[in-house]
Amino acid sequence: MTEIVLPSILITKYGVAEAVPINKYLSSLQVEKTLAVLEKATNFIATGSSFIPDISILRATLVPTIAPTFAPTFAPTFAPTFVPTFAPLSLIGRVDFFFEVQELNLVKINIGDKKDSFVSAALESYKLGVEKAQQKADYKAAVKHYSDALSKDGKFAEAHASRGRAYSELGDQQRAIADYTMAMNVSPKFAEDKDRYVEPLLGRGTVYIKLGNYQAALDDFNLAVKLNPDFYDAYLGRAIIYIEQKDYQQAIKDLTESLKLTADNYPAAFLKRGSVWAELGEYEKAIEDFTQAIDNQADDARTYYPDAYYKRGLINLNLGEPEKAIKDFNNAINLDYKYYEAYYKRAIAHDKIGEYEAANQDYINADYSKGLLTYNLTGHSGMFAAVRSVAISPDGTTLASGSEDSTIKLWNLKTGREIKTLSGNSGSVLAVTFSPDGQTIASSGTEKTIKLWNVSTGEEILTLSGDSDWILSLGSSPSGSYDKTISGHSGWIRSLAFNPDGQTIASGSDDKTIKFWNIETGEQIRSFSGHSDYIQSLSFSPNNNIIASGSSDKTIKLWNVQTGTEINSLEGHQQSVRAIAFSPNGQTLASGSQDNNIILWDWQNNRQIRTFKGHSNAVTSLAFSPDGLILVSGSDDKTIKLWDVQTGLPIITLFGHESYVESVAFSPDGKNIVSGGYDKTVKVWQMP
Repeated sequence: MTEIVLPSILITKYGVAEAVPINKYLSSLQVEKTLAVLEKATNFIATGSSFIPDISILRATLVPTIAPTFAPTFAPTFAPTFVPTFAPLSLIGRVDFFFEVQELNLVKINIGDKKDSFVSAALESYKLGVEKAQQKADYKAAVKHYSDALSKDGKFAEAHASRGRAYSELGDQQRAIADYTMAMNVSPKFAEDKDRYVEPLLGRGTVYIKLGNYQAALDDFNLAVKLNPDFYDAYLGRAIIYIEQKDYQQAIKDLTESLKLTADNYPAAFLKRGSVWAELGEYEKAIEDFTQAIDNQADDARTYYPDAYYKRGLINLNLGEPEKAIKDFNNAINLDYKYYEAYYKRAIAHDKIGEYEAANQDYINADYSKGLLTYNLTGHSGMFAAVRSVAISPDGTTLASGSEDSTIKLWNLKTGREIKTLSGNSGSVLAVTFSPDGQTIASSGTEKTIKLWNVSTGEEILTLSGDSDWILSLGSSPSGSYDKTISGHSGWIRSLAFNPDGQTIASGSDDKTIKFWNIETGEQIRSFSGHSDYIQSLSFSPNNNIIASGSSDKTIKLWNVQTGTEINSLEGHQQSVRAIAFSPNGQTLASGSQDNNIILWDWQNNRQIRTFKGHSNAVTSLAFSPDGLILVSGSDDKTIKLWDVQTGLPIITLFGHESYVESVAFSPDGKNIVSGGYDKTVKVWQMP
């Protein structure tokens, strides 16, 4: 559940605000600022009904099944008894529909006149595979039947393509690519024009999208269009890549071409083009396209209706037409009562026209955290596997998580796929961080060492430890020399920070010191002493000259990096300072404490700007959004909060972790938040 809290409003025993007009409790200026935060223009490209990644076009499979599922008690009275249920999307939804149609057409082929019984036997096995895949979603069984068909005819292009799709559904993308490639290299059995058989390119391009290899996907769609200019699904795929590259005009051109080829019977293209028009502020054109998607009667059109209603409602809300927006959100919820974002936006519309009780009920119904949660990553396992630290690469593609299970896992941030596991630690990993160029990961923890890892290979390239001697080990450093193990901290290392120039790394330890290291040579450059208790957190200023340290001695200290001189000591927290973070412009510093509070500092003048109050337990981690307007905090109260930096007001509270939240991070583009906790999970959230 997500909580949207307005200061001084009474909270019920169920943890929700009472349904009252917010202007009873806030000044007109506060109301304006609070609603402005809630009503920030929605990114129509990024936002689907389940906040799927930008590169996807919908969040559900193309054939919703009508199931006699009763709506939950919180559903509105107009929710139907029979509601559509949707399966999660793993690839571009249109591909599923496309291959289902192709496969069904293929199995209907009359093979009675075929003289080649070998082909007939292969087709019979193929039919069984199609049945398993489409009727029961049993892709493992489908692979067996497709493989049987290929054992009888290894040049059965359609069987290769279908097996590729099954492999992709099972998560084996490399085998999927291999099958799609083979399908392009052999002659199809039943295509009317074998030279224009490009269907496998659509499948392979989609797999490349899933893997984040957008250039390879674009190459496949370009080739498909070149070989078969009438292949309208290729235009859709290519448009999605153009959207990812923010080449909106080219995307519109391709989507328009696909609509011409289908005589406007292509709801997926209408929905996507409408999204682009909305992103460009062309609201009238966007509304027209969303309406076309809603009115469309194509076989797969119904799947697009909830998204089209929702996005049309967003436009009406932005245009100051809350009544129209409510009608659209009603329709979206009628079609899918789990459409969390529609509840939330409808609440804002109800607020606009003074229907506060209805608005509050929608806030409750939204259960907005579920809508914002993109991925729940559960790769860390074991009795002790708390995720103590998370970090995102500077290019925004890779997520790293460090755990008490002694491993570091790398994940594809866009797909949630685990890339590799870095093993070699003998103790808990308490801190992970990327170098500014994204090529190196540093980790530290209870084994009192700092390890540097090559992101591409996963190999350990340098270790800094508590040993007093230089120790040669296998492998080579970036400079080509042997790895070195050198003397360092005598206590657990809880915090790491790369200098923005990438040449130096700083470490903060339970031994009460901060040490600086040259990452090429492994040499200790200098050591700072001044805290009287454990050092919990470090943060470099953007200009390289200052480093801040937060300590269990309740203070934050600012140091001159070059001289080691203590510049300032900030005192204001009543308990241990667990987290600190410089704002992107370096003018302010945020600190989170065991006393449950966050303080924003004018650190140069030793002045507290404001205090953020709202957590009910220790604040363990902090991160600023790239624009510096939002601060995210993680807490031992199991929640994540987003704060308006200018006002100090909480924007939203995310619930989902089952235990302490130990680490949070913002993606470089500001679209995602990542969190790690004692529940052994890493969660990826879409920014509201």
